[in-house]
Amino acid sequence: MDRLLTTPPRSLRKLAIWLVVTNIIVIGVIVVATTLALRASRTADHTRARETTENLASTLAIDIGAELKQVDNALATIALHYRRANPQDPAFRHEIERAIADQRSLLPQVDVIRVTDAQGHVVYGLAAEEGHLQVADRDYFQHARNSAGMVISEPLYGRLFRKWGVILARRLENERGEFAGVVYTDLSSQHFVSNFSRLAIGTEGAISLRTRTLHLIARHSVAEPDSNRGIGEVIVSEDLLASMAKDPSRGAYFTRTRIDNIERITAYRAVRDYPLIVLAGAATSDFLSAWRGEAQQQALLAGIVICTVLACSVVVYRQQRREQRAREQIARLAREQSLMLDNDLVGMARVRHRVAIWKNRALDSIFGFSGGEIVGQPSRFIYLDDESHESTGRLAAEAFSRGQRFRTQLRMRRKDGSPVWIDMSGAPVSADESLWMMIDISALKESEAMAHHLAVHDALTGLPNRVRFTERLAGALTQLDERHGLLAVCYIDLDGFKAVNDRFGHDAGDAVLREVAQRLLAGIRSQDVVARLGGDELGLLLASLRHEREAVPTLQRLLAAIHHPVVLPGGGQAQVGASIGIAFAPRHGRQADGLLRMADAAMYLAKRQGKHQIVVANGLGAPTATSTEPDIPGMNDISEAPSPPAPPAAQADHADHADHASRSGHPGHSDHEPGVAGTPAPVPDHAFEESVAGEEDPGASLDEDASKIPPPRNRT
Repeated sequence: MDRLLTTPPRSLRKLAIWLVVTNIIVIGVIVVATTLALRASRTADHTRARETTENLASTLAIDIGAELKQVDNALATIALHYRRANPQDPAFRHEIERAIADQRSLLPQVDVIRVTDAQGHVVYGLAAEEGHLQVADRDYFQHARNSAGMVISEPLYGRLFRKWGVILARRLENERGEFAGVVYTDLSSQHFVSNFSRLAIGTEGAISLRTRTLHLIARHSVAEPDSNRGIGEVIVSEDLLASMAKDPSRGAYFTRTRIDNIERITAYRAVRDYPLIVLAGAATSDFLSAWRGEAQQQALLAGIVICTVLACSVVVYRQQRREQRAREQIARLAREQSLMLDNDLVGMARVRHRVAIWKNRALDSIFGFSGGEIVGQPSRFIYLDDESHESTGRLAAEAFSRGQRFRTQLRMRRKDGSPVWIDMSGAPVSADESLWMMIDISALKESEAMAHHLAVHDALTGLPNRVRFTERLAGALTQLDERHGLLAVCYIDLDGFKAVNDRFGHDAGDAVLREVAQRLLAGIRSQDVVARLGGDELGLLLASLRHEREAVPTLQRLLAAIHHPVVLPGGGQAQVGASIGIAFAPRHGRQADGLLRMADAAMYLAKRQGKHQIVVANGLGAPTATSTEPDIPGMNDISEAPSPPAPPAAQADHADHADHASRSGHPGHSDHEPGVAGTPAPVPDHAFEESVAGEEDPGASLDEDASKIPPPRNRT
C-alpha cells in the first residue's frame, strides 16, 4: 500500500517528463536568443565607444602637436635672432629682448620665455624681483645643449611659479656655431587641463597627456575635476603597457584605470614629431548605460515569458497531481508521526490523571522497563520521593491552566531503583490528558559535575586551589559567631622542596607534593580545608575552634607528618619540612585577604627564624614567633618547643626561601635576614584549580582528631 501511495501513476511521470523537456527547450531558446542579441548590442556599443575615443585622441594629438609646433617656431625664431646678432653690439641686448617680447605676444598659453648663457644662468626674460636663476642642473638644459631641435622635459614642479608643467627648450648658438645657451618656455599642466575640460567625455570620462616615458603631465577627470593625483608619476595599467609594446604610437584597450579604479575603454595617440602621448577614455557606465537599460528590459521580458511557460506547466501538472499528492501527504505524515513517536532517544508518554495510557519504547529504555509495564501505572513510581512528585504535578498543573508548556530537570528513578537525571517537558492535550517528553541527561550532568570539579581542584594533588580556598574562607567568615567558634588561617610553605627538585627532578617534586597533600588531608577534620595555593605553597583552614590553642597540637602533628621521608618513584628518598604562619579570626580581622596576608607574613618570619616551625601573626601588624596574648596558653612555645629537626635538604639549600620570596612578591627577604618582617606583602596570586575537604561535623574538636593522622606512608 505504501508503494502504491509513493509511486505516481505512469501517465503522471510521462506528463512530468514531457513538461520538463519542453520547458528546458523553450527556456534554452529564449536564453540563447536574448544572450546573442545583447552580446551583439554590447559589441556595437563597445565599437562605437572605441571609435569615439580613438577620434578624440587623434584630434587632441593633432591640436597639441600644432600648439607645440607654434612654440617650436617661436623658440627657433629667437634662436635665429641670437645667432645673427653680434654680442659686442651695444644694441644686442635690446634686439634679443625685443625678439622675446615679439614671440611672447604670439604665445598667450606660455608663462615666460627665457634665455640662458652657456653656463645655465638666466640672462634674459627674468623679472628684476625674481632675482638670480640658474637652470644648468635641469635635464632639459643638458638635452637642449646636445640636440638640434626642440626638447620637451619630463613633468616639473616650477621653482618660481609653484605649479606643474613641462619645459620646451632649444639650443642657442653664436655666429661661429658654438653653444651659447638655451632659450626655453613652459606649458603648465593647468593649461592642458583647461583645454581638456572643454570637451564632452561623459560623466566619468578622462583625458590625460603623458611623456613617452609615461610620466603624467596633465589629467582631466570628470569624476575628479580638481585632482592632481598622479602628476609627475608613472601610474598605468598592465593593459596599456601591453598595448604600447605592440604599437607605441596608437592603440586602444579596455581596463580599470589604476589612478581612480574606474573601468574605461581608452585610446591613445602619439603626438607627431614630439615625445608626448594623448590618452582619452570613456567610462563603461557612460557608453554602456543604454545597453544596460536594454539588457534589463530584454531580461525582464525573457523572465516574464519563462515564468509564464513555467506557470502554465505547473498548473497543468498540479491539476493532474492534486489528489495523488494529498494521499501521499497523508501517508507521509503517518510514517513521520510513527518514526517520531517510536524513536530510541526521546521518551514519550500520554498521561491521564497522572496515569500512563500510552508510551513509546524509548521511555522503556530510559527507565529500564520492558513491554507494557509502564502503561496503567501511576507516575509516582518513577519519582525518587513524594516531594518531587507532588511539586512537579503542582507546577505542571499551574502551567497547563495558563495554556503554557511545562519543563524541568530533575532526578528520577529507574525500575531497579537507581537515580537518573531527566529533562522533562509536558504539554496539555485536553482538560484531563497531557503529553510528556523525557530525555536522559545523566551523561550531561556527570560531564558538568566533572568540569566543575576540574575547575576548582589542583590537577596534580587533587586539593582545592586558591580560588576555592578563598571562597571557603570567605564563607566561613560570614558564619563566624559564637556557635561556629574561631577560624585559623594557616599559610604553609615546604622547606627544602627546591633542593628535591634540583636533585631528583620535577617528577620527584610532583610525587612529594602529592604525598604531602595526602598526609595533610589525613590529619584534618571533615570541616577543615587544605588547598594548594601554588608551587609548594599550601593553605589550611581550621574551622569551628573553641579557642586558639586547639590549633597547636594539630599543626605540630602535621609538621611531623610532612617531615617524614617520602619514597620516590625511582627508589630514592626525599625529605622536606614546612614553615607555617597562622592568623586567627576574628582576632586578626574578618577579611579573607587580610588574614591570608598576615598568615603569609607570619610564615616568612618562620622561614627567617630557621624554618620548620610555626609562627602566629601578632595583632594587625607584623608576625611574631612568641605570642604575648594571654588568651592563647601554650602558644609561646610554638617556635621554641622541640620539633623534628629541619630536613637535610632544607639545611643545605638556603636558596629555597629566596626562591619562594621571588615567587611570592617578597624580594627583600632571605634566610639570612635577621629581624621581623614589616608590612605583610600580598598573598601570591597563583592560578591553580580548586577543591574542598568536606563540611561535616562542624562542632568537632581538633584534639579529638589526633588519631586521624596515620603512620606516614611511602608511595612509589
